[in-house]
Amino acid sequence: MTTVKTIEVIGSSKVSWDDAAKNALKDASKTIRNISGMEIIGQNAKVENGMISEYRTVMRIAFIYEQE
Repeated sequence: MTTVKTIEVIGSSKVSWDDAAKNALKDASKTIRNISGMEIIGQNAKVENGMISEYRTVMRIAFIYEQE
């Protein structure tokens, strides 16, 4: 039987929401093994002087739970 665990993360980028999601997945994969999927929950942005200065993607990452 396989158990899957999820965590919620927020990625950021100066370029795009897509890039923010890729950054979050890349960073998460440095410390989490067996990532099996992801779900975009939402997107938002930081605005400065009427322009988007940072894109943020909120996502849920799923990975296989390893029991000891």
